[in-house]
Amino acid sequence: MQHNKSTKKAEQIEKISQNDEDISYSITSVVDKFGIKKVLKPFDVVKRSGVLLSSITTTLIILPFIGVGSIWALFTDGLNKEDSGQKDSFYELKNNDRIDWRALLYGIAKRFQVLLSSSKDEATKQIRALIIDDTTAEKTGKHIERVGYVHDHVSGRFVLGFKILVIGYWDGASFIPIDFSIHREKRDGELKKVKQQTEKKKEQIRQIQEQKKALVTKIDTIKEQIKSLKLRTKAQPCKTSKKRLATKILSLENNQNRLSDTEQKLEEQKQKLQFLDNSYYELQKQSGKCGLKAEDYSKQFKKQRQRETFGNKRKKETDSNKIDSAISMIKRAIRKRFVFDYVLTDSWFFCGKLLQFINSIDKGIHLVSMAKLGNAKYKLLPKNKYLSPQHILTLYKRKAHENRTYKAKYFRVQATYQNVRVVLYFVNIGKGENWRLLVSTDTKISFNKLMEVYKIRWTIEVFFKEAKQYLLLGKSQSQDFDAQIADTTLSFIRYILLSYYERIHYGISIGGLFRKLSQASVEENLVADLSRVFMDLLSAVAQIAGIDFITLYEDMIRQPQMHESLNKLKLLPQMMAT
Repeated sequence: MQHNKSTKKAEQIEKISQNDEDISYSITSVVDKFGIKKVLKPFDVVKRSGVLLSSITTTLIILPFIGVGSIWALFTDGLNKEDSGQKDSFYELKNNDRIDWRALLYGIAKRFQVLLSSSKDEATKQIRALIIDDTTAEKTGKHIERVGYVHDHVSGRFVLGFKILVIGYWDGASFIPIDFSIHREKRDGELKKVKQQTEKKKEQIRQIQEQKKALVTKIDTIKEQIKSLKLRTKAQPCKTSKKRLATKILSLENNQNRLSDTEQKLEEQKQKLQFLDNSYYELQKQSGKCGLKAEDYSKQFKKQRQRETFGNKRKKETDSNKIDSAISMIKRAIRKRFVFDYVLTDSWFFCGKLLQFINSIDKGIHLVSMAKLGNAKYKLLPKNKYLSPQHILTLYKRKAHENRTYKAKYFRVQATYQNVRVVLYFVNIGKGENWRLLVSTDTKISFNKLMEVYKIRWTIEVFFKEAKQYLLLGKSQSQDFDAQIADTTLSFIRYILLSYYERIHYGISIGGLFRKLSQASVEENLVADLSRVFMDLLSAVAQIAGIDFITLYEDMIRQPQMHESLNKLKLLPQMMAT
């Protein structure tokens, strides 16, 4: 290989990392243990000026651990400044649409399994699961290829960026990301929603106009009646005539007041309709442009890719349905021989399509998912009645059982959904009325086992938080979509390396929980006791706040300050879930 300036840069970084007595040395030793360059060897068929791309990729993986956040920073940090003009090798690697980054990530994930398979790891006897969830990657440039406005469910607003759909693997002790796809939102759903609101508003206006018309007719009739009564009272004055006249006058005033209110309401509704019409007009202009203005959308970076390239396939995924993408990722995980017992999702991903797919796998794999207390109908067995979750809750919540472990009330219902047998667990933790619905295709699962399994889903929340905070996940501002895929993959690889580092340095007999405790003989009891104390604390706080502990804990993970406190207390779910 020709040793040009870029090659020297990669060698320098590796040398610096190896000389560091802190985390850099540790990470370099893990990189060596993984045999990263061997895994990356297929990359070396693509070269630039004789540079082995495996060497450059290794350098990119190590960057955050030596305090370097970007290629630009790498070439301006004072190391070998004569190289400052030789960044192209690094940029061209990330922008190369012929590199199969998905295969690379799976290769590293499988290497993680191989390295730990020889250890006396009790985790293999524990629950193994695939976890599916997405996160928002916020961007600053509207000209980034395929970027658009996406809904961030944490902040509740639309932000410029992507949605990263991730599938992670829990082996009983550690969470590692194994696959992902990047998505954008065309926001046509919002256009459809505004159109429906507009049609509904028009119907309301039509009904109010009918009411106004009826009132005007009624008022005209009453006026004629009053005119007639006045003539009659004048001709034959008596108490009865006067009383009838007074009643009609009062009725006229009341109807005139109703007419005034109706006219005011009609004016208000017309203003709201105008607002909806304007919103529809604006959204129509942006339809298919992911919330961007036509000018910004037209100026986005565009790159010609050959049809068969990996980069072109990943680009097409941005417009695919996330459920379809999740199913494809589960299929790939099975083909790559990842063994798991459960697929875990939150309520957004629960749907008939995913449920039917999991049920069709026929490998003893079950779904455990949160589901919305919405209008979906479940067929209750054996009565064969179709009821909504709210209706079921109303009927059965008085028969709920008490669970001391989780200080929860729950009841269990056998049902089918989209012709698939499921068990429904309605759960309320604390003394409030915040019920949650958990659905599983494992119809024999107990409540305690269900909660133990679902807690594992929180490990992906920890992954998102840590990868964003420390490993540059979502931080890439490159306009080239291939670079977005590359940078995301590199962040995931760093997390896998750190997961391995944690396992080999702190032991895995208790999944890393309270890893600094030295007495191995009492570790298991300590974990059980401290987990219960933490659950009691959550339950108490949830009662005061009037929310359930699941909502509280997920919010805590997402808040940077609370996340840091949980980390210091060693109470993050990756440690808890074992």
